[in-house]
Amino acid sequence: MKKRNNMAFALIGLPLFTLFLSACEEQDPRGLAERPIERTEFLLGTVASIKVYNEGQEGALDLAFERVTELDEWFAMQKEDSEISEVNRQAGIAPVEVSEEVFHVMERALYYAEESDGKFDPTIGAVTSLWNIGQEDAAVPDQDELDAILDVVDYNLVELNEEDQTIFLQEEGMKIDLGAIAKGYITDEAARVLKAEDVNTAIIDLGGDIVVVGNSTRGEDEPWRVGIQDPYGERGAILGMIDLADSAIVTSGIYERNIEVDGKSYHHLMNPATGFPVENNISGISIIADNAMDADAIANIAFSKGVEEGLVYINEMPGVDVIYVTKDKEVYASDNVFDRVEITDESFEKVE
Repeated sequence: MKKRNNMAFALIGLPLFTLFLSACEEQDPRGLAERPIERTEFLLGTVASIKVYNEGQEGALDLAFERVTELDEWFAMQKEDSEISEVNRQAGIAPVEVSEEVFHVMERALYYAEESDGKFDPTIGAVTSLWNIGQEDAAVPDQDELDAILDVVDYNLVELNEEDQTIFLQEEGMKIDLGAIAKGYITDEAARVLKAEDVNTAIIDLGGDIVVVGNSTRGEDEPWRVGIQDPYGERGAILGMIDLADSAIVTSGIYERNIEVDGKSYHHLMNPATGFPVENNISGISIIADNAMDADAIANIAFSKGVEEGLVYINEMPGVDVIYVTKDKEVYASDNVFDRVEITDESFEKVE
């Protein structure tokens, strides 16, 4: 999985969303703690934070972090001994048997690749390895370098064998990069572990891939208040708010994880057809869904489609919503959440 900028709070870049959590002044009637049991570590190439509000659940927190660490070892594209690295090394040579988890995420990635007609493509690894945005050696590749590898950016060249649980990249030089979907899956897995341990009120934030478990500490029927990050302000500066409960929210943006060369900024959201960043008027996008894995992939697709086409795409998708922030400070939202998006910064305008 492609590593994230160590300053990132989001799927890719500075978070569009910030959670605002108010501590309980009195003991919660549900038996929740006044203060969460929490831990923050550097994992998945970013800041990973988990807060558990159920009393006496330190063990559940430990198990959740153990699961995140384990999956990071399997999915990390830049770790030489990861399963993904072995699949890439064997490109054009032989199928590689992988874990059930990696196989499942690869299946889901190929589903979204086909569903989006290649706007989302897990074989983008050959391109992201050239740019290396988010790493110290990030650079704009020569056009000749890109031309040499674009032919192997093609999800149709991936063979999955369900019986043997193998992945085979048909052409030498192919590379899969599951960074645009695996972090969501890992976030979901952390939430699953917590719920299996009877945790019913928690927040998992793996670099901005966020899952909120249950309702907030303010009451059984009170959702979490989620602040919409101002892409042009200091971290924590918000442009608005939205309420969420028992759901995932995943964010992508162009404003932090990028490089600047000769006065031009290049972000990390790549167009598989050109090998260059997608060009449009979007500065940030967030997807709200039942799970973070699907939200991860959908965020990339909806970004590449642009606001107008993206809104149509999301409005036709049950259980999924989007909030766009444009470079000219306009905020657009899908039909189901439009009325729930509250703008608090008058320099931004919500547009129907």
